[in-house]
Amino acid sequence: MSQAVEKVLFLNPPGKVWVYSDGTPSSRKHSMPPIGIAYIAANMRRHGYRAAIMDMQIEGYEHEVYEHPFIVYGSPFADVQARIEAEKPDMIGISAMFSMLFPQISELCAQIKQAFPGMPIVLGGYHVTGAPGETMKDPNIDYVVPFEAEENFVVFLNALNGKMPITDVPHLWWRDEDGGVQHNRSGAKPKAEGDGWSYFLRKDTGAPMDLDGLPFPAWDLVPLEQYWEKSVRIGGGDIMRARYLVMTSSRGCPHVCDFCSSPLISGYKGYRMRTVESVVAEVRWLVDTLGVEEIHFLDDNFHVGKDRVKELLRIFIRDFPDTYFCVSGGSEINLLDDETIDLMAEAKFYKVLLSVESGDPEVQQEKVDKKVKLDRAWEVIERFKKRGVEVRVLFMIGFPNETRAQIDRTVDMATSMDLDDFQLSIVTPMPGTPLFDYCKENDLFIENFSINDIRFSKPNLKLPDTTPDELENLRRTVWKESFEARRGRLLVEGGAERKKKFLKSEEYERVAFNSVTQSQAK
Repeated sequence: MSQAVEKVLFLNPPGKVWVYSDGTPSSRKHSMPPIGIAYIAANMRRHGYRAAIMDMQIEGYEHEVYEHPFIVYGSPFADVQARIEAEKPDMIGISAMFSMLFPQISELCAQIKQAFPGMPIVLGGYHVTGAPGETMKDPNIDYVVPFEAEENFVVFLNALNGKMPITDVPHLWWRDEDGGVQHNRSGAKPKAEGDGWSYFLRKDTGAPMDLDGLPFPAWDLVPLEQYWEKSVRIGGGDIMRARYLVMTSSRGCPHVCDFCSSPLISGYKGYRMRTVESVVAEVRWLVDTLGVEEIHFLDDNFHVGKDRVKELLRIFIRDFPDTYFCVSGGSEINLLDDETIDLMAEAKFYKVLLSVESGDPEVQQEKVDKKVKLDRAWEVIERFKKRGVEVRVLFMIGFPNETRAQIDRTVDMATSMDLDDFQLSIVTPMPGTPLFDYCKENDLFIENFSINDIRFSKPNLKLPDTTPDELENLRRTVWKESFEARRGRLLVEGGAERKKKFLKSEEYERVAFNSVTQSQAK
């Protein structure tokens, strides 16, 4: 099987936000440069292929459509069609990171096939890695390249160009000439697997083992200026410095929490770190060449390896005194000693997101592989606050079989801490994880549950003594009450005072949304 492919146009799909019945969005607009496809594009170019990127989310950020009960924002298909006609690619690649976006991605694939018959479409990302078989039920999708795909994607292209058999591409899903779905596990035996999930060792996934050997992301293909113009950042966070970018110093995680997709896409305990020299070289490139003023690390677990982390922080203090930093993926409390906290503050890590997950000791022991030391959390928060670092904490409620008393312990912990903000997510079983299988086997999904309608603000599970409506209302009410109590607070960040403009919670939730679309949603 061969199909000449020299150039691929990658699409980062539109964003999507669920809307409450009163017209209030359940979260702020998301805005993050697509580092995954930027890495793949860079490695493609290294191997003689050509790549282009259309970031529909940011290029059409102001274009909103209300599709009950969601606001979808991003480039309309007319713009996509024009880009395809201009770029003349041999294939379209689409990033499918989030399950809730799959209906829009599926519609996009259908539109592409109608406008460009015969155009091959390949998908990658967290969702399709967890549900490749379900993905391939869509007849408009021709290929799925799962896991971390920088190296595998080049192998895939080599196969399409007749340099090797398609059956030699690790874990590839594809259609044969008759339209039948085929897949290849390359004979690798999973480290652990269930009914709908398989955790392979990192060496068996095809994920890059030598992270230092990868080229830096192809940011020249992404309209960075459009990101820098926006006031909302990763996860709905506020702007600190205009020119920001994202990067990673490591990949994977040594833990295997059954609700997390990291061991699915990066491999079972698939933690790999870049050398200090490599990380510093990329920071230098971002600062000196691209003029970046703020860097967000997207590592699954940035603080693994205390000595390495401290060495990095000391270099940041010495060599990048005017650059601000943040770990947007959450920080593991058990790895944060006092020296690390002090160095982070000195290095202008102006905000920290701490991953507590649950405030109930029993849930912590049974459901969270990190086994967060809850007593230590209070000490860590106090020390960060004393050093002028903004502190936000990530909590989860609604674990399988979790009682209302256990949920309340987490809520009480969130509201009693001296925090600048917290995120109270509802436990969400992701396709391809052990948690998903457990909930399916024990009939815990609520009626009409769909893997294509997954969002962290909506209950998905039946609980012993808390209804879905009660859980949803609790999540929203607790956050809103806490938000109002924090308004007008003076924060000290990175050694420099700045007034944090806390609006009313309703205004905060509506930042960057089009008022016309908002009125339609009511």
